[in-house]
Amino acid sequence: MLNSLNRAFDGTNRVLGYVSAAFVVLMAVTVLYDVFARLIFHAPTIWVIDINEYLLVYLTFVPAAWILMNDHHVKVEILTSRLKPAPQRRLRVVTDVLGLIYCVVLAWQSWVVAWHAFENGYRFSTALNLPKFPALVIIPIGAAWLGLAFVVRILAASRADTATAPEKGGP
Repeated sequence: MLNSLNRAFDGTNRVLGYVSAAFVVLMAVTVLYDVFARLIFHAPTIWVIDINEYLLVYLTFVPAAWILMNDHHVKVEILTSRLKPAPQRRLRVVTDVLGLIYCVVLAWQSWVVAWHAFENGYRFSTALNLPKFPALVIIPIGAAWLGLAFVVRILAASRADTATAPEKGGP
């Protein structure tokens, strides 16, 4: 059952990776449109910056779990690369637990902020005057999904440790 959940999690992360790539393409197209509109037609847009600011928040949190699960995040390995494999695995579990704790706190606190913005109808003071909630709600959702990725990594490490652990007892 854990394998089928892991496959579903990986598949969802892959889709979220494609969604994030589409966000990057959309951002590039809208910025190019704004440049051409400004330089060629002398008619700058008022919406490109607002939309790209929204997309940038989504681009930060939507692919975070995919990045973690594919080990594409920024790492400083100056010390860990000198450790033997067993201490490296234990340190990875410790950092994954710390990452999970951080994600739980981030999801909780950012949900409080997002819900407050929703209840009070907060809006950005920009040209489009967009509501803040859609930009803020992706933070707790992305943090929770990233936390789930940390849980998956911790479970995978514990399964790997039990598979490689020598049997105790014997004659």
